[in-house]
This record gives sequence, C-alpha cells and structure tokens, in this order.
Amino acid sequence: MSGSQNLTATAYDQLSPVIAHRGASGHAPENTAASLRKGAELGATWAEVDVAISSDNVAVVFHDSDVNRCTDGRGLLIQKTARELAGLDAGSWYSPFYAGERILTMTDLLTLANELCLNLNIEIKPTIGRETETVWAMREALKQVPFNHTLLLSSFNVHALYAAREFLPDFTRALNVEAIPRDWRNRLDETGATGLHFAADFFEEAIIRDIHAAGTPMACYTVNDFETAQKLYRSGVKAVFTDYPERLILNATPVAR
Repeated sequence: MSGSQNLTATAYDQLSPVIAHRGASGHAPENTAASLRKGAELGATWAEVDVAISSDNVAVVFHDSDVNRCTDGRGLLIQKTARELAGLDAGSWYSPFYAGERILTMTDLLTLANELCLNLNIEIKPTIGRETETVWAMREALKQVPFNHTLLLSSFNVHALYAAREFLPDFTRALNVEAIPRDWRNRLDETGATGLHFAADFFEEAIIRDIHAAGTPMACYTVNDFETAQKLYRSGVKAVFTDYPERLILNATPVAR
C-alpha cells in the first residue's frame, strides 16, 4: 500500500515540530478543504484531521459524534449516509465566507493532501462499537487513493488502535491521552503504539523528561502560543498541534537537547 512506513523508520522521523490542528482551524472551518489549504498556505507541512464513518461505512473527515456544531444539519454522524453528509454545509457555522464547504471523505482528503504535499496525522474517531469498521473503511480509502506522503495514525480509543495494528500495520500509531498515565509504557505496549500524544493542560515536566529519555516520541495538543511550545520542546516533546501554525512555524524549532 503506497505511503506505508517501515516501522524501523517511523513517521516520527519525518514529523514537523508544528502540526496544523484540524488544518489551520483558527482561520477556517476545522477538518475542511479550506482549513487544509490554509494550513499549507501558512507553511505547515503536517496536518492533523479526524476520521470517522458514515452509516454506510464510508470514511469521512469529521470530529464530533453529531453534526450539530460544525454543519447546518442535526443528528448523529453515524446515522447519516455519505451522500447525506455530502449535502451538508460545513462552513457557514464558522463564517459566511466559507458557506458551501463540505464534509470530506477520506478519499477526498488523501487526494487533497497529495496535491498540497501535506503529511497527515489521522486521528481515528470511531463511534464506540464501530472501531473495526472505521479502520476498515480507512483501509479501503487508502486502496482507492495511494498516499504519497507520511501518515501517522492516532486515537484515544484503544480498540481503534488494536484494529489499526491488525488492518493498517505498516503505519506508525500513537496513543492519545489527556493526562499522561503513570503506566504509559504498558499502555503503549498493549496498543502497539510508538508515540504518545497528550494535552498541554496536563504538562508535567518530570514525567515528560522520563518519557523522552526512554526514546518515546511525544506530541502535545493544542498549543497556540510560542512560549508554551518552547517549554514543551525543551522538555522533550517532538511536535505540537496548533490552530495557528503561522504563530509557531518560524520560531518553534525544537531546542537542541
């Protein structure tokens, strides 16, 4: 499958210190073509997006379990077909300027990322109970559109990571958490994850330095200021997710350690 990585050389070897969070979501509606294009325009070489599935098992780019916040529709994402989702306006909620933005399928996403030369961190956002179906739909999308760049998979959902280990084994995986668990080594081993992604609100310098010393790559969300990014880099964090990539891209090169 094009775009897969040999895990002796993981996606973290190619990871930029700045990752556009749901695209440049501080400037355009999250997870849309507009936010991805804006991220690339601002200099991002990596973007993070969320992937779930429709009722007819099509992988789509969307964060929430329902469509209420980020579209003009109502109801649960998992109860709508891909065709129904394609008919929703995913831009007007953010600004009238973005009226007409659509929910991307994963094949749309891969095509656009190839065009923009964007590497991707796809966060797997399954409906509970549909983890395997979600990862399988992602696998089918990757068959339809070979991805020419680096792909990193991540999830808070351990069952999604188990499914990714089975059905997408060639791609580097990361465990997402809010606060870093004390048994982080066991969690990574259990899920077959290479990296650990955590929330900036739960920064603990001592444990981060320990994880860094153990050789485990880390990324942190969501960081929108230079000072916080620098603190994280100095502690051993490899990359940060940001809604405003232009604020960090010129200055946020990790500090030599």
